[in-house]
Amino acid sequence: MTHLHMEPEVSSIRVYSAPGGYEERRPYDGIISVSHLTNWFAYVHGAVGKIDRATYTAALNMLRDRGVTTVMYERRGRMKTIKLEAKT
Repeated sequence: MTHLHMEPEVSSIRVYSAPGGYEERRPYDGIISVSHLTNWFAYVHGAVGKIDRATYTAALNMLRDRGVTTVMYERRGRMKTIKLEAKT
């Protein structure tokens, strides 16, 4: 018998203009793809749509709340790394 285990390695952060957008199946305004390289290290990529600084900060906070401490992303052809500070 074969025993399988699957890890959720890629997730999507969808951006809505109002609360309840996902539950009501509204079209999203933006989306950010996240590849979880480890439990604490994530690669953020594929941001499309209305992604402003406030949205990006909220996405980083969401990742921090889920235990991510380091985020890597590409900006203007260069790889960047962010250490997420613990909330106080």
